[in-house]
Amino acid sequence: MFNLVDALTVAGHVSSPVALSEETPFVRKFSSVYDGLENGEMNMDDLLSMLPHCVPSDSETIAGYKVYAADATANEHEQAETLPDRSVLKSDQKDPVRYGHKYSWLVRLMNFGTSWAAPVDVERIGTEMTDTQVAAIQVKELDIRDPQKKVLVADSRYADQLFLGIFRWFQNTFTLVRVASNRVLFENPKPKPPGKKGRPSKHGKPFHLKKIHRAADRSEIFELGKQTVRVSLWKDIHFKKLADLIGSLVQVEEDGTPRYKRPMWLFWTGPNDVSLPDLGRMYLWRFAIEHMFRFLKQHMGLNSNRSPNLVSAQQWMWLCALAYCQLLLMRDDVKQNRPAWYPLNRQQRVKLTPYQVQRSALAFLLELGTPAAKPRPAGKGTGRQKNYCPPPRGRYSVVFKSKKAQILPSASP
Repeated sequence: MFNLVDALTVAGHVSSPVALSEETPFVRKFSSVYDGLENGEMNMDDLLSMLPHCVPSDSETIAGYKVYAADATANEHEQAETLPDRSVLKSDQKDPVRYGHKYSWLVRLMNFGTSWAAPVDVERIGTEMTDTQVAAIQVKELDIRDPQKKVLVADSRYADQLFLGIFRWFQNTFTLVRVASNRVLFENPKPKPPGKKGRPSKHGKPFHLKKIHRAADRSEIFELGKQTVRVSLWKDIHFKKLADLIGSLVQVEEDGTPRYKRPMWLFWTGPNDVSLPDLGRMYLWRFAIEHMFRFLKQHMGLNSNRSPNLVSAQQWMWLCALAYCQLLLMRDDVKQNRPAWYPLNRQQRVKLTPYQVQRSALAFLLELGTPAAKPRPAGKGTGRQKNYCPPPRGRYSVVFKSKKAQILPSASP
């Protein structure tokens, strides 16, 4: 397992897990790759407790808050009929139908304007749960492990009661979630007149994001790069199914002649004393997790494991996360392996990208060494017993989460 992490750290392209046996840090035979993935053990409690301490000390904060991002990524297994618990990965009506697994990632955002992120938790989304349910469990565990002030940023997929409802009980953990521009939220109700019978109202006047009926409570214009941005805030707003979670609506739009038809809407559960430009930067920082996913898929083979073994598929995701963390920890210590056509002065002013660190990781790891034990010759194997015939693997149906959809029939064994 240590050899696999080191091999993933230095491999610029991974076509399959067994291809890592050709990398220099992997000193064992190719047959041990899948043995390690299927039979290797990870102490998840110690691992989850260790990862927050691996975040570099120079990681940035915004308005005194650590910024985390939550998102899910798909791992397609179209023809893997022997892989259990596959579901439909279609997230949009216009997307083609795909089958496989999804994994929920929780990462700490490092430096604004860069693509670095520090993974702190990876969890497979089973067919009996949703993206928001798994993310809510991850955030609950993070709140226990890290009691300091922090913010979770997420896209509009997480603007539902399953994810937002947990923030009613947190003291130092808040969220900034994007809201679809066609949603309808509600203002706080007016106090019940004295002597009037009946239950007090839960909701006040509807707040249609398409038709704003009142002026913002706060508004500010600031420069973001070469663009002038206006951020406005409306206080005391809540969702229909979360009347007891009072937050604020934040509108982010371009000042002057906008290039986009609709502004971006955000729901903020934290205190209102945070400056509006800081709220805008918090959400814009979320896109670093998208760049991390792209790097993991292109240069670390995040979706290259086609094993029908469920344990192997899950451990491969964790090995990719650990290899990425190893790149993060060595980024300030590696000797840059710079191509001759890269401008030297420019590279000295900015931090190295993940791919630039990966180019220089091999020399660093060879000098550092590995905690893995040296391989020992095992001799010639005895092989299978005479007349042994392994049983065929079981076939599993694709699980549809929709109530109206039926289970896709599996192929015959």
